[in-house]
Amino acid sequence: MSGGPHKAITVLSLALALALGLGACGDQPKAVAKQSGQTIPVRAEKALPAPNADAVTAYGTVRPDSEARLSFKIGGLIRNIAVDQGDSITKGQILAELDTSEIDSHAARAALAVEKAKRDVERLAPLAARGFASVQRVEDARTALDDARALQRGIEFDRSMSHITAPADGVVLMRQADILEMVGVGTPILTVSSGIGGFVLKAGLGDRDVARIKIGDPASIRLDAFDGEELQGRVLRMAASSDPRSGTFETEIEISAPHRPLSSGFMGEVTIKPGIAGAYAHAVAIPASAILEGHGMKASIFVVDPANSTVQLRRISVGKLQGEHILVTEGLTESEIVVTAGAAYLRDGARVSVARDVAITP
Repeated sequence: MSGGPHKAITVLSLALALALGLGACGDQPKAVAKQSGQTIPVRAEKALPAPNADAVTAYGTVRPDSEARLSFKIGGLIRNIAVDQGDSITKGQILAELDTSEIDSHAARAALAVEKAKRDVERLAPLAARGFASVQRVEDARTALDDARALQRGIEFDRSMSHITAPADGVVLMRQADILEMVGVGTPILTVSSGIGGFVLKAGLGDRDVARIKIGDPASIRLDAFDGEELQGRVLRMAASSDPRSGTFETEIEISAPHRPLSSGFMGEVTIKPGIAGAYAHAVAIPASAILEGHGMKASIFVVDPANSTVQLRRISVGKLQGEHILVTEGLTESEIVVTAGAAYLRDGARVSVARDVAITP
């Protein structure tokens, strides 16, 4: 939302170029500015309020408030994926399955190991009771049986995780794999949403913006899919740390009661009204052509005194460009009148006549 001196100089350079261009056209002679007591025609406009100048603006993507990336607990060959992107799903529905030939073999071997361990215990226990086998051998056989049963339970659990089921009613947002692909443990197969969680717009914000925003701050959202129609929302969540790749903080904006259905992936712009005021909280906007000269974040303009039709040379503090206007942070108040064309021919205290369509030439 703010920039350093180099950015300010660039902004002022653009404004000065525009000002000089406008000031160099018309049909009054240049000498008119030098004639004492003469009234000099100029164009002028009022300084306008800039209610959204202090707002935080960012672009983002609509996503379900609740979404999950589903994967298999074990690796293997995908046998079937029953859904595709955009399909509706119901809680408990089987969405994808692995080929279980290999794990079925492991399960069969585990079952045989359990049976053998049981037979060993059943054979040694009577012998130990008659003194033909040591107690230690019986205890070792029982431990082997417990170990075989534990291994069997683990394999059966892995086999139960060879398919993916829907965690809730919702929609398939993305399909990341296909049938007959070999996948490893934890490889994302499907991304699904919960159909009851609503939608949020996720946007990356810079540290200066995040420092001024609080959970619950109001926001307006304009989606490209809705032709820029404005929706209302609020800040729902903010990341505690920045993304190491982009350096931005992911911020989620809850979209309140949209009257048209939303879809994951819609693009849009969000404007947040921060709870903490920034440099542009009381800024006013003037045409960039009003800037006479500037250096750094300071500039000069002529302000019209309507009481006696004279102008005053004034130093102001400026900030960013907003369309064809430049924001003034200090030195000017709303509704004051600034010269927008003809300033190059004025001096401090000169008398002027403000005309709507007056051109001034050298």
